[in-house]
Amino acid sequence: MDVQGINEFKKSLPVFFVESRFSPLLSLFSGALTVLAFAPFNQVWLLFLLIAFIFYIWSISEPKKALLHGWMFGLGMQGVGISWLYFSLHYHGGSPALFAIFLVFSLAAGLAIFTALMGFSVNRFCNVSHAVKLVLLYPVIWALFEWMQGFILTGFAWQQLGYTQIDLPLSGFAPLIGGHGVGLLVAVTSGSMVLFFLDSNWRKKILLLVMAIWLAGFFLRQIAWTEATGDEVNVVLIQGNIPQSLKWKQESKIPTLQRYRQLTLEQKNVDLIIWPETSIPGFQHQFKEYIADIAQSMKKTETDLLAGIFIRDFDTGRYYNSLINVHGGEYYKRHLVPLGEYIPLRFLVDFFNRWVKIPMSDIDAGVNDQPLLCGAGQPLGISICFEDTFARDVRRDLPEATLLVNVSNDAWFDGSFEPVQHHAIARMRALESGRFMLRATNTGVSSIIGPKGEEIVISPQFETYVLKASVQPMKGATPYIFWGDWMLVLTCLGLLAGFIFKTRRES
Repeated sequence: MDVQGINEFKKSLPVFFVESRFSPLLSLFSGALTVLAFAPFNQVWLLFLLIAFIFYIWSISEPKKALLHGWMFGLGMQGVGISWLYFSLHYHGGSPALFAIFLVFSLAAGLAIFTALMGFSVNRFCNVSHAVKLVLLYPVIWALFEWMQGFILTGFAWQQLGYTQIDLPLSGFAPLIGGHGVGLLVAVTSGSMVLFFLDSNWRKKILLLVMAIWLAGFFLRQIAWTEATGDEVNVVLIQGNIPQSLKWKQESKIPTLQRYRQLTLEQKNVDLIIWPETSIPGFQHQFKEYIADIAQSMKKTETDLLAGIFIRDFDTGRYYNSLINVHGGEYYKRHLVPLGEYIPLRFLVDFFNRWVKIPMSDIDAGVNDQPLLCGAGQPLGISICFEDTFARDVRRDLPEATLLVNVSNDAWFDGSFEPVQHHAIARMRALESGRFMLRATNTGVSSIIGPKGEEIVISPQFETYVLKASVQPMKGATPYIFWGDWMLVLTCLGLLAGFIFKTRRES
């Protein structure tokens, strides 16, 4: 692409879009609109246009201007995308509205740094053609920083581009290169759109490239990467629908326990029953008789029951968010929610608790190498709530696990779009691993998801509901389970390093 072509394209747009001092506000607005591409809105077409917009802005900007536009775009994207945190902080955590807004804004501003550094890094350190930037380097840097976002301060893996593609051809790449790889291909498509309109010399090549990627994704979707093992398992998921405002009140505990017990004992010819995260509202030692009684009932019908509960370690005084099999065995949550289950900087606990009253908000994480919890004779890959947003946490139990189980309490975010987005993320984990995913939540969305990410059964929200299905345990490993994100990350790092070295060598 030549300079004349760029200037001609700039002239075809209102000056406000590219030159005005107010143009960063357009980047902010564009980033905010990306939320419409995710569940529950699912206007996926819009995402390609918006990513194409920020790539175009980067391609015509100096590094500092690219930094500003990237941060504004990221602020809009993250600020609206994680706005559901306000519900847990203010409505259920008792935080003053302004303090809750401040916390959400601060987190969004921090996450936006990743987007800011994307365009800046390429423009500052890589002296290459606009075509290479648009179709290769911007997508590569996006994938790298999106991956890094899942690690800083334990990570916050939300608003990832790949989650929008679960029902589209690009999702066929998920069992190969994971959700981040799918996001990279979204970015390649968007960058290709910009180049297609900017430079007529590239149009045929770009069209062939995008068609090849999308056709490959379509055919990859037809591949069964894993295979059945053993007999089908009859499962039941209990959605108790206990409002968060009542969940931890003393007067609600007995009615809650009675509801779960009654709904469970009504089930017949079941191999595995799953209750949501913290469905038993308290510590395991406080409900020994209740657990023993229901375990006895389950033993008569040869049924395993998994239930969410807290477990206290009396030696340390610390406690864990856990999932137990009432016949024996437990799983301790390994990846905790920042500000919800632990405070990143422990000396801030007292300050935070002064403004936000979240029950059980300073707990400990379980160790990574826990033995797999079993149910219905199957080794299970367990994740609790936030954990299934991290592919590496789910992948840790594979390929040994034949079924995936996620229990959650998304009642913290009722009234927001978080529960539906969380469900979409779980679908990506099932697709990456080639396993059925069983999601039991307190107020919805509860679901049973197939090994291609398809919805088998799904519950309505805010209703007491029982989901039933027969699921097939699966064995084997998709390529992604074998190599994880490292193949993608190392490839991207290699490409980026190569172009940086080339630039330094030529300067």
